[in-house]
Amino acid sequence: ELVGTEHLSPALVEDLGRFQYDSATVKVDWALSGPVPWSTEPAARAGTVHVAQSMDALTDFAAQLAQGLVPAHPFLVFGQMNVADPSRSPVGTETGWAYTHVPQRVRGDVLGRLKGHWDRGEEEAFVERMEAEVEALAPGFQDLILDRHVLTPISLHEANANLVGGAVNGGTAQIHQQLVFRPTPGLGRAETPVGGLYLASASAHPGGGVHGAPGANAARAALGAVRRRRVTMATGGAAVALSAGRAARRRQGP
Repeated sequence: ELVGTEHLSPALVEDLGRFQYDSATVKVDWALSGPVPWSTEPAARAGTVHVAQSMDALTDFAAQLAQGLVPAHPFLVFGQMNVADPSRSPVGTETGWAYTHVPQRVRGDVLGRLKGHWDRGEEEAFVERMEAEVEALAPGFQDLILDRHVLTPISLHEANANLVGGAVNGGTAQIHQQLVFRPTPGLGRAETPVGGLYLASASAHPGGGVHGAPGANAARAALGAVRRRRVTMATGGAAVALSAGRAARRRQGP
């Protein structure tokens, strides 16, 4: 959409049409009046906690996402900012965040309530599910909430057009879209068919979660192209000078 299909081969356009995004995301930030009261002490010392009731619950969560269903018990990646950096909020308080995934295209809801519109009502209902998951493992958590800020798939996309449908990974990380297959087969590198245009987002190898790596790859590719042009120009100049010298000698004779 940014380049224009007229600048790309039909085969590449077709491959890009099959590009598969990762699941959508809902993220919540909390201002808390105190530390999260985890029922197990090690969790209180962790900067990031993975919140799930069990491995079976994780399996159910993944299966529901695969079916296009809004999960009944969302799996959370939960961050405790003050644990890592006590200066993030006043002493005795906590700044927390968590994100989870929902389907890109909602086909239903395990609990039969949400449609995937992500309006204010659906946002509040789903945040309640997220907070209930934390409450189950940290009784009293909900009583600590002073304020919250919520980003849904819609608001994430509106804030950053690169987060298509709330996909924060820049495309699925499944094997069919990794390495030489990212973003499409045969284009597993920063270079593109358009001269001087390089892929630097998580949609390029090695994808999301390897922070900064796609941009670093793009920078190296661009710098490498500049160096190659300089070498080619220098070599070409030397060849021209050598040819001119030979021609002059021929004119002068033996």
